[in-house]
Amino acid sequence: MRTFFITASLLAASFAAYPAIELPHIIGSNMVVQQNSDFKLWGKASPNTKVTLSASWDKNKVSTKSDAEGNWTLSVRTPPASFTPLSITISDGEPLTLDNLLSGDVWICAGQSNMEMPLSGFTSQPVDDSLDHIMKASQKRDNLRFFTVDRVRSYDDEKEDCGGEWLVCSPQSAAEFSAVGYFFGNNIAEATDIPIGLIAADFGDTRVEAWMPLDALREATDEKGFEEKHSNHWCKPSEMYCGIIAPIRDFKAKGFIWYQGESNRKDYHDYAKLLAKLVERWRKDWGDTDGSMPFYYVQIAPFIYDGSREISCPLFVEAQEQALDLIPNSGMATTTDLGEEYMIHPSRKSEVGQRLAALALLQTYNMGGFEAKAPRLNSFRVEDGKIILKMDNADKGVGPWSHGPIVGFEIAGEDRVFHPARAHTSDNPKGEVRVWSDEVKNPVAVRYAFRNFIKGNLQNTFGIPAAPFRTDNWNDVK
Repeated sequence: MRTFFITASLLAASFAAYPAIELPHIIGSNMVVQQNSDFKLWGKASPNTKVTLSASWDKNKVSTKSDAEGNWTLSVRTPPASFTPLSITISDGEPLTLDNLLSGDVWICAGQSNMEMPLSGFTSQPVDDSLDHIMKASQKRDNLRFFTVDRVRSYDDEKEDCGGEWLVCSPQSAAEFSAVGYFFGNNIAEATDIPIGLIAADFGDTRVEAWMPLDALREATDEKGFEEKHSNHWCKPSEMYCGIIAPIRDFKAKGFIWYQGESNRKDYHDYAKLLAKLVERWRKDWGDTDGSMPFYYVQIAPFIYDGSREISCPLFVEAQEQALDLIPNSGMATTTDLGEEYMIHPSRKSEVGQRLAALALLQTYNMGGFEAKAPRLNSFRVEDGKIILKMDNADKGVGPWSHGPIVGFEIAGEDRVFHPARAHTSDNPKGEVRVWSDEVKNPVAVRYAFRNFIKGNLQNTFGIPAAPFRTDNWNDVK
């Protein structure tokens, strides 16, 4: 009898060591599943056991067998977007049900502190009109779902799971979620009338190198010893990729939004190439075989940095614009009008989210009736002591639209000394800007908003501001 008791106890302990279905945190109740996709689910079960998945929208069950370690993977075809609650049950003999699911679009919201900044703001750093948006968040409960990945660092050790949980939109959950992510998702949900799932993957004061695996980083740079170069920064290369991105990369998504760059500002030479390699790798990780997953990102805003009159910030923005030409199906939301001289986290996050959403609605959801891209320099010529600029993305013209002068232009002659300039827009042809200064009789170069902090006001008729630009390549001239 004693022998039987011990044997039975050992058997019970053995079963206890292999609990019923276990799922990574990114898969759970309240989540949004990517519509019309082969949605992957994975986890742990009893070893060498049949695992069955049944979805409320599909009468057919799918099954597989867990391996010797209990690992299993299954996928199910998801239905079109709908506000009808769904459920999924997974069983290895002991069922686990995920409920209150919705089918819609899932967006990854990644970057450093300006993406991390919650709707309720940071300490002593508010988000404009946050109280109004937080109080009304319950009205969005059927539209928005949030998941914030725990901020974990892991150097060269890709984590399989992360902390976090899917939350229905409410005043409390919205207040704690990324403000840029919230405003982006809310604009998309309202325009498309489908559920939107938002996954915040952010960590303040991180460089782009931290969000890439080491092998991709080596492919992107010719520099040897990049790990040693960045050893003085608290965050090492690959740490955010291994700790934050790796655990969620199998979760099917529609696309990415990205707000990062302040920590890379002084290394602007390499940024476009690094960002392009990051996007290439992330798309591959998410199973995007043709490289078409949309990637929309944010211009770093004007800020004093190493001095208001210095040019390290616009030099970096140039690199961000160069990345547009390297990354297919991408777009940059401009923030030239949103900067705050002594606040690196601008408070007007609503406009940032709206501009990102406009890019997505235009390019990904194929909506029309508006312009989402910023005015961008196409060409220039010199005539009668003036430099005439031709701007793209300005079909209805460009201007300050505030009944005041255009602010932010400077002009130089052969002596390379820049002087404040006057500017005038022309309705015929549209998108032309004439720039001149009485101090420069024979101009050869013009710059717009090309200082660390200057709030330019050149924009198209939809209020999308032009990013800083220049016609010269004089990096040593300020």
